[in-house]
Amino acid sequence: MRIPWSFATNTLRAFALDTRASAGIELAIGAVVLVSVAALCFDLYTRVEADTAAARVAATMADYVSRGPDTEGDALDRSALKSLGQFLREHSLGASDAVLVVSALRRDPGTARRAVKVLWSDILHFGRKKVTRKLAPGCSRFVQTSKKGRARPAKPLPGRFTLAAGEVVAVVELCARPGGAAARLAGDIYRHHVLPVREPEKAFPAPAKARA
Repeated sequence: MRIPWSFATNTLRAFALDTRASAGIELAIGAVVLVSVAALCFDLYTRVEADTAAARVAATMADYVSRGPDTEGDALDRSALKSLGQFLREHSLGASDAVLVVSALRRDPGTARRAVKVLWSDILHFGRKKVTRKLAPGCSRFVQTSKKGRARPAKPLPGRFTLAAGEVVAVVELCARPGGAAARLAGDIYRHHVLPVREPEKAFPAPAKARA
């Protein structure tokens, strides 16, 4: 039996005009909008939390590096740095893959304002090697590494950063790739923290050479 076209159109018109049908459609649309907004808010919160955690990790590592090497060494203990970095990653960054570039910079007295030396620099990888190898090349904005592994200060330093004569600073740069929602929202994270070295007269006299 064929249904007359006029009957079908009248039925559809009646359904659209029915209050209950309209309410159902509005509820469905509202539910979709609410779920989308909730997901976006969660992603944003996750991203902000990841940024905050990354800044905290960089600051903690910079504080450790600013203490300088012990009395018997001319560079920081790499094993200790690696252990601290791994601890900070596990307790602050979670499943994020991360690279830490740890450096000490100095401006000798009597040199030009922007004449800065790299006293010591190291690169630490945490997480999946495939990811951290991609993060590492663009992570350091204060120190550039030559093909032979020699480290030199970037020119110019970020944010027109300058040092006072004789000043030594510890610079920690962190690049991280969060997992899950934070990665989908805004991609990789970069944070850095700079602190003056507490005892500059004994800090990092060894030639700088970045290590992968």
